[in-house]
Amino acid sequence: MSGREVGNTQDFVLGRGFQEVGGFTALLARDGSRRLLAELFADPDRPEARPQEAYRELLASLAPGWTVRLLQVTWPDPQPRQAFLTQVEAWDGGGGLQTLRQGLGLFLDGFPLPYRRRTLLEFVLPPGVEGPGWWGGVGGMLERYGLILTPLGQEEVQALARHLLNPELE
Repeated sequence: MSGREVGNTQDFVLGRGFQEVGGFTALLARDGSRRLLAELFADPDRPEARPQEAYRELLASLAPGWTVRLLQVTWPDPQPRQAFLTQVEAWDGGGGLQTLRQGLGLFLDGFPLPYRRRTLLEFVLPPGVEGPGWWGGVGGMLERYGLILTPLGQEEVQALARHLLNPELE
């Protein structure tokens, strides 16, 4: 290893704003670089989902000097709790069942939300016109392997930065 710093979260969370680049929203980092972010999804039930091969092709397609970071973060996920509470509210009956419903609601309100893992791809735009073109084609390249690339917009990047900087505030 040459001792070169690969990246750090501080550059990400101390962004200086946003810029539109080739139809994508780029985060302007404190060092002046422009960073594009997207979330990766894979359906484990699909036999064509082959993330190892997709990552291999992604890395092979990079030009020398380009920087890509793969981030895996935990994120609060309210959907399972909300689905459970919706089912509980649909229970018929009164008396003891009503007390059970209220108790479950109070119990769940006292505990933090469950978390899920999110896989994010960060691409530092190089100077020139090749970077946005490459980023625009990455989704199609990964789709062949059963992965879905969803670019993040400004609000999603801001929420992610807040979560990375202050994860306990959620």
